[in-house]
Parts: sequence; C-alpha cells; structure tokens
Amino acid sequence: MKALVAAQYNGVQIDIPEFEMMKDNVTADFLKKSPMGKVPCLETSEGCITGSNAIARYVARIRGDTELCGRSFFDSASVDSWVDFCAYELELGCITWVYPVFGFMPFSEAAQKTAEAQVTKALKHLEAHLTDKTFLVGESVTLADIVIVSTLLYPMKLVLDKAFLKPFPCVTRWFTTCVNQAEFQAVMGTVALCNKRLFAEGDAAAAAAAAPKKQEKKKGAKKEGAKKEKKADAVPDPLAAPAKKKDPLADLKALPKSKMSLDEWKTKFSNPKDLGEGKTVKDTLPWFYENFDAEGWSMWYSRYKYNDENKMMFMTCNAAEGFLQRSEILRKFSMGAVHVSGEEGKEICISGLWLMRGQEIKYMLDQNPDAEYYEWTKIEYPFSDETKKSIEEFWAGEEEQLLEGRPIEFMKIFK
Repeated sequence: MKALVAAQYNGVQIDIPEFEMMKDNVTADFLKKSPMGKVPCLETSEGCITGSNAIARYVARIRGDTELCGRSFFDSASVDSWVDFCAYELELGCITWVYPVFGFMPFSEAAQKTAEAQVTKALKHLEAHLTDKTFLVGESVTLADIVIVSTLLYPMKLVLDKAFLKPFPCVTRWFTTCVNQAEFQAVMGTVALCNKRLFAEGDAAAAAAAAPKKQEKKKGAKKEGAKKEKKADAVPDPLAAPAKKKDPLADLKALPKSKMSLDEWKTKFSNPKDLGEGKTVKDTLPWFYENFDAEGWSMWYSRYKYNDENKMMFMTCNAAEGFLQRSEILRKFSMGAVHVSGEEGKEICISGLWLMRGQEIKYMLDQNPDAEYYEWTKIEYPFSDETKKSIEEFWAGEEEQLLEGRPIEFMKIFK
C-alpha cells in the first residue's frame, strides 16, 4: 500500500499480478526473486527489490520534483527517521492488535495489552509533533505521511474508536487530511473512521467491557438488534483489492500541457535571493507576468462571504488555516495567498488571491467544502497596472504589513 500511494504521487504505473500466498511464493521461480519467499516484491528492469519500506523508498525517489523524500537533505533524513519510527515503534503494535481481529494470528490478552500500550505511546509522540503542523515533514505530503498512514489504516478503520482517539485530535485531523487526498483514495478508497471497535475471537472480556450498559430491551427487539450487530461486526478482507474510484482531478490532469511550469514559478517565488542580494518576492513577479499562460491558468480573488461575522482574531485565523488545509488536494494545480487583515473591534477580513490550473474554480468548490463560503472573482487578462499592484499586495503584502489599507494579522502562501 505504501508503494502504491507513492506511485500515485509520482505517476508511476505498478502492475499487481494475481498471487496466492503459501502457493505462489514457494515456487522456484519466485524464490529467485525473493529468496525468503516474502512479499511484497517489486520486479524492475534492473532486478527485484523486497521489503515494503525499501520498495516505497524506491518508488518515492523515482522523481525528485514531487519531493516525497523532502526538499532538503535534512528533510530527507527526517522522512527516513519517521519511516524507521513507524517500523520500530508503531507497526508491531498495530499488527499485534489487528491481526487477531482478522484471524491471522491467535488472540493473547497479554499481547493485546502490550500492543495497546505501544500504539498509545506512538500516537502520543505523533500528537505532540502534529500540534502545529499539517504534515510530518515540510508543508506537503511526503513518504513519512504515506508510510504511517498506511500502517494506521486498518487500526483506524477497525479498532481505534472515538473514545480511544479522543486524546489525539491532531493525529485524527492529519490522518483524515491524508486519506482524503486523491492519491490516497485511488489506493485506499473512501476511508471511514472506526465507529464501533471490533474484537478478536477470544477477547470476550474486552468486548463485554465495551458493550453498552443498558442491554435490556423488549424481547421483540432482540432479534433485530442481533442482526444489526452481526452486520456491523463483519470484518473486511484486508487482502481484497480496493475498489477503484474515479480520480476527482482526472479532468484537471488531462488538460493540455501548459507553457508555464507551476513548479518553476513556485521555486522562483520561494527563492528571491537567487536574483541577487536584497531581492524580495516582488522582484520575482516580473518573471510571473512574462511567463503567465492565460490559456492554461487563471487568476482568482477569494473573499469570505461572512466577514461581518468575524469578531475574534484568533478564531478568524483558525478558519483561514482550516481553509488552506482543506485545499491540500489541489497543491499541484494551484498557488494562493490567504490573508486575515483588520483589527478586533473593527472589520476583520479573510481574503486571498489564487493561481488555478484551467479556467474554472469548480475544482476548488468540489474538493474544498469551505470554498462555497467564499466569493470567487476571476481576474481579467491581460493584467492591468491596478491588478498587478493588487497581486503584489496579496503575494508580497507581508513585506508592507498592509493589505487594502488594513494591517495584516495572518498571511500564508499555499505553494
């Protein structure tokens, strides 16, 4: 699963042949590929690679521009650190907890308690790290997120119910953000968090302790309740191929290649000092105006429809931050700036300026549930001098500390 999600981000096609454990993995032909008879095994033109983490790393490193292994040497080491954390601190606990539910291994009360303690300890570490971060490394999905989300998938679906996750709101938010990305959904399908914890056969004590206290019902309702409980406790087949879903951004990805590279523009915008000592974001904008592709891209103003209801600055900033998090699926197809400007006791406004692939805002409206609460205004091209001044205010406004005459309290570039 780790490798397949990484492949989605990197545009790599991986074929998955039919395979039956304890039959196909003991043949002489397969043992030449994987001498220990283990899966997964990736066949490449240069030879075979075994081990899920090794394969995931290989697929993630096929392309550097997607930055699945980080943007710097430090980021790359941080990604490796999280992959190791998953292998040594989280994975064993998850396996020991979930495999008995699937019937892959016998239930042991002592092992169950140890597994719960291991998972709890690991999630506490994740929670502390994610308190002020959207993703584990940097500002976009990396292999670190992919590996740990893949490990947590079945626990989150089957055993980590709301009561267990209550102390881990940041982990829950991060996990939900990741699994709702198109690349994750293409492999995992739609992921619903555990509503009712499932128990392994033999874990009668825990099942009884978790059962609702009020069990006495009318006799006539007993049979119906039993049927519902049986349906809810059905365990999905973990080896079944996930249902294929249509990529929500398929039409966007199918657009003709643009003359302007978004990655190149983001790189120039992020590194104004490459233009010379003392250069700022404003000095990168001439490149943008010269290379802007009006057929492949469009520019939009966004303005929150209910700015008159914004009373508390910290709440308004949180709302702006939430909007950005829910836009993550569009990171490869857009760039934007979101501002909160004004003062408490006066007008507090959430507004922004966005560069979007294509000529429609429908993808933002479809993928970000908050987008409908904003008024979207398309900017005419060619850009007038007044429009260029406005673009400078939004994209380089932090340098001036003012936006439309209001002091800037919050500014974040989505890139």
